[in-house]
Amino acid sequence: MSIALASHPTILFATIFAGVLLIYAEANRPGSIVPGCFGLLLVLAPLPALLTPPVRLASAGLLSAGFALCVLQAWIPVRWLATAVGVAGMSAGIARFYDRWVQPNPIAGFLLSGILGVTTSYLATVALRARRTKRLTIH
Repeated sequence: MSIALASHPTILFATIFAGVLLIYAEANRPGSIVPGCFGLLLVLAPLPALLTPPVRLASAGLLSAGFALCVLQAWIPVRWLATAVGVAGMSAGIARFYDRWVQPNPIAGFLLSGILGVTTSYLATVALRARRTKRLTIH
């Protein structure tokens, strides 16, 4: 039962998204390497099980485009519009990820992509704001 639970797509996506959030935590505090190492392990470990069944390429494209929109939100003047569209794209990509196999839970996919999308958009906005207000000092 534990192997069947560990290979369920919702658990695999949750593991990958938790790994990405740990990598964000490590990027926020560059001296700490433990969250980044665990995050990388959590991102890479479920990939073979996730990509073993036939995957719909349109769903993988929706996941990638949704994540890219969440990152690009920092440069778009309309606040949080790209994040909302990116979260919707990631949710649609997760909902129909596989051909003829057990599909992930769409509600869990929406929650996971919402958490990842909002966090990505917020961190990209903070990073862009910090870069714009950075002062150059010459000694």
